[in-house]
Amino acid sequence: MNSLLGLLALALVAGCGSGDSSPMDPQRLLVVGWDGATFDMLDPMLRAGELPNLAALIERGRSATLESTKIPISSAAWPTIATGKGVGEHGVYSFFRPVEKSYDARLISAKDVDAPPIWRILSARGHTVHVWGVPVTFPPEAVRGTLVAGMLSPENAEYAHPPGFTERLRAQGYVPDLGVWRQSQALADIDAIESQIAIKERLVCEQLKATDWSYSMIVFKSLDVLCHRPVQNLRREEVLRLLRRLDVALGAMTEAAGDDTTVMVLSDHGFAEYRRTFNVHRWLMEAGYSAPNPDAKLDALPQGSLADFKASERAARLGQLDLDATRAYAVETEGNFASIRLNLAGREPRGIVSEDARAEVLDAITRDLLAIEFPEGLPIVQAVHRGSDLYPGRWSSAIAPDLVVELEPDWRCVAATFGQTLTYGEPPFPDHSLNGIFVLAGKNVAPSKARDHLQLIDIAPLSLLLLDEPIPASFSGDAHAAFLRPATEPKRIPDADDPSLISTREAFEGNGVDLETLKVESRVKGLGYGK
Repeated sequence: MNSLLGLLALALVAGCGSGDSSPMDPQRLLVVGWDGATFDMLDPMLRAGELPNLAALIERGRSATLESTKIPISSAAWPTIATGKGVGEHGVYSFFRPVEKSYDARLISAKDVDAPPIWRILSARGHTVHVWGVPVTFPPEAVRGTLVAGMLSPENAEYAHPPGFTERLRAQGYVPDLGVWRQSQALADIDAIESQIAIKERLVCEQLKATDWSYSMIVFKSLDVLCHRPVQNLRREEVLRLLRRLDVALGAMTEAAGDDTTVMVLSDHGFAEYRRTFNVHRWLMEAGYSAPNPDAKLDALPQGSLADFKASERAARLGQLDLDATRAYAVETEGNFASIRLNLAGREPRGIVSEDARAEVLDAITRDLLAIEFPEGLPIVQAVHRGSDLYPGRWSSAIAPDLVVELEPDWRCVAATFGQTLTYGEPPFPDHSLNGIFVLAGKNVAPSKARDHLQLIDIAPLSLLLLDEPIPASFSGDAHAAFLRPATEPKRIPDADDPSLISTREAFEGNGVDLETLKVESRVKGLGYGK
């Protein structure tokens, strides 16, 4: 179907409903992300009256816990929020993507998100959008409006659309990524963080006061950056101070957007403090699934950007193994989740597990993990998931791990090249947890005092429903029509009839950013850890 006929089909779907128009009076939608926020940290502050703007939204709207991806990591979570698709469908699981037929991995970019994000869909449908700071949006794609890339953006690159906007932001002192992914030092000083919030708040409010936009999404990464500090180095008052400042920014943006705007506040995952640690890399060696390399030499890992460090850490971990005798090895971990990949013949260059033996080895690892107890009688592992079951889709076999290990909530998981398999009684260590936050308020939102539960894949279809826009039939999530008043039946449109589903290849065609000069790879032999 050509684009003209597709647009006609879209218009016909948009006009369907009870009568000739929707029973809902559509509002603009403002989405505000507090990366890493959890109700465990917010509820005491809400009860104490320290977050008045968030409390006001909850009072006149509704709230929910928002279940993240497994593992709960920003690289997978934000693309899931933006696309309404699961990891196996949009193609991003961790910050590094495996290189086919190799043990290497490369740093991801927005070009790896193989599904149209909501701002691309809305732009193609004629809406003006503003997107600020969403992780995994570098390089920035062209939209009808503005897009300022977030986490993974190099400061010295063109990180904003339209052309020339980056220079304006630099002149204002704006920093695109507060973390250490590209730079060697994180902007973790609380005064500097608050300064960046003030800059973003002012620039965003200028846009929100205009009347020509339909959708704005603004993510603040600073909470995640600050919460990752080791507890012994973290003054908790700084986290509380930051949350109070984020609440002030939320109030300013809500006011600037006006009464004809629905407001959604969410996070990609939560945070928790863990006193017990399970090292899956060490366990795989002790259990006989990973074979130690007797000649391995572990030098100090390079200090600098987190991208370089993570690549080197991955290479060091593999370098500790005799890959010719290893059946499985640890990959990404986050919070109380771990990932395991088989050394599969035909997929890995030195794979030894045959396709016929694949299920048997996975079953054996699963049984052994579930049998771990500490102390006696208390399990450490809550569940072991097959990656293909968690994340079906065209990318599942390429990027999803073979096993995703979910520990009990009080156990953190690492894949460290040093230390014991089980560590307990240590000072608490902050890391991600599964459930984030969701708050929704607006004149079309049915208020509720109950706290619901949503998943990340629900956010994009719900957002389109709030904008009275047809939802692509392939969207995996639930639009939660009962959240609206009056309850509004979602309008679904077959993907083949929807010209707004522009592929990532088309969206970035002609994009001038040279990712080859920016990429980071983990090369086992190149870093001196391989045989």
